[in-house]
Amino acid sequence: MKRFHLLSFLSIFLVIEARGFVPPLTAVFKAGFDGRKSVPTETVFRHQIQLRSGENIAVEERLAEIGGKIYMIFRSPSYGDVAGTFSKGFYSFTGDKRVASRSRAFISFYTASNADQFREVLIDERLVKRDQFSQYKSSFTPQGDPATWDLKENYVVHPDVYFSKTPQGPAIIAVGTEEGKTRRSVFFDKGTLLLSRIEWRESNQESAWNFRGSKKFPGDSSFPDEMTFTVDGRAVVQSNLISRQFLKGKSKTQWLDKFSSTSKSSMAPGLEEGLRILLGYR
Repeated sequence: MKRFHLLSFLSIFLVIEARGFVPPLTAVFKAGFDGRKSVPTETVFRHQIQLRSGENIAVEERLAEIGGKIYMIFRSPSYGDVAGTFSKGFYSFTGDKRVASRSRAFISFYTASNADQFREVLIDERLVKRDQFSQYKSSFTPQGDPATWDLKENYVVHPDVYFSKTPQGPAIIAVGTEEGKTRRSVFFDKGTLLLSRIEWRESNQESAWNFRGSKKFPGDSSFPDEMTFTVDGRAVVQSNLISRQFLKGKSKTQWLDKFSSTSKSSMAPGLEEGLRILLGYR
């Protein structure tokens, strides 16, 4: 397999603040979730994961949200199949194997049925702030003729929500935490309003999920179809969104049957290392 190229252009992530009107975050979030339905779903990814040895392994993931629970089936041509669940910050597999996740943001983006669910995860993880969703001053009580409302005077300008130029193009950035050497933020593509980056800076290390492209599924929403996880600008995981479908009736039953049979499989050491890398920030 080919080795990853270093994403050197991401290692120096220059942010140039731009002046101008920034759409309210509430509208940005709703636009990104337009078309989603509150029904069970399956999302299929293909991942290329770089192990510490430098070896790359290919893994297909089937991620499902069914009845409020998160299930995954992983298939590796080199290491076989395993299945697990995600709950309370941990991925659990057979043999009492558990993988701790530092964030629920990635998995919530692909399994949440509406923008409010995703927003609450980001607020809880201090990737955004609740007050950033305030569009007008609390004292603003519009009454009478709308032509008399002073919207400009009462519109809240959030200094930590702004337009920027990034290596991936113009983006709307919301900074949820900036304390000393700690910074957490989310980026949205200025054109599509789709999620384009989730970023964590802790001490001297920068980790991020970067999202590109847009794929629209019939009867569903649009999603970024390329994802790259980087650590200090180095690509560790490269992923592609392959498909999405709603799980109903027979298809849901068949999916859970497949999960049940696969969940009995033990995990090979090579696959375990790969999944710990893949799942650590999602």
